[in-house]
Amino acid sequence: MQVKTNVISKVRLHKHITIEDDKRVFVVGDLDGNFTKLKSELDKVDFDPQDDVLISLGDIIDRGEDSARLVEYMQEINAHAVLGNHEHMMLEALMGRDSYAMRLWVQNGGRWHQTADFQTLVSMCKWFLQQQIAITVDYQGKKIGISHTLPPTWNWEHMPQNIEACVFPLMWDRERFNKKLNRVNHGVDYSIHGHNSTPEPIWIGNSLHIDTAYFDRPTLKRLHPNDI
Repeated sequence: MQVKTNVISKVRLHKHITIEDDKRVFVVGDLDGNFTKLKSELDKVDFDPQDDVLISLGDIIDRGEDSARLVEYMQEINAHAVLGNHEHMMLEALMGRDSYAMRLWVQNGGRWHQTADFQTLVSMCKWFLQQQIAITVDYQGKKIGISHTLPPTWNWEHMPQNIEACVFPLMWDRERFNKKLNRVNHGVDYSIHGHNSTPEPIWIGNSLHIDTAYFDRPTLKRLHPNDI
C-alpha cells in the first residue's frame, strides 16, 4: 500500500530557475531534522544567504529534533526546495487525515509532531504546499535536475503533467540507486538526489546521489560547471 496523493497533488510539479553565474549555489541532501549539522556544513563554506543560493533535496524533517527550526530557516534564507517522501507523509497525515500515512510517518521519525505547537505544524504544511516535486536549474552553462529521488528512466523535458504520476518515481523510488541502473536521464546535463543513504556521494550515470545524513552528516554540494 502506498501513501495517498490527495494533498500532495496540490503542490507544483516543477519549477525552472535561472541563477546568475557569479552566485555560489549549494545543494544539500536529506537533513533528517538536524539543524546543527546543516549549520555546521554551511559555516564551513561561509554561506551567505545574501549572495549564495541553497537548494534542498527534501526530507528536511523527521528523526531529529529540529524539523520546525529547519523549515523556519529555509524560509529565512529563501531556499529552494523539492519535497521528499517524509514531507509527503506529513502532508497526507495531517492535512489529508490519512490514518495509514500517519502510522507510517510516526514509525519513520514523525513522532516529534505529537508535542509540536499546532500553529507551527500548520505553518510548516503551508510552506510545503508552496514547494514543488522537481526543479530544473540553469547555472553556469549547465542544466541541472533536482528531485528527491529518480527512477532508472526519466525525461525532464517530457515529465507527466499528472502530478500523481510523478509522486512515486520522484519521491519514493529506489530502483535506480539499489540496482545502480541508469537507463535514461534525459533533458538535463546531470541531476542530483537524496533519499537513498550512502556513505559518500555516488554517481549513477549522470545522476548524483548525496544522502549521507545517516552516516554522520549531510552533504552540502557546491555546483561547478565541470561537475560532469
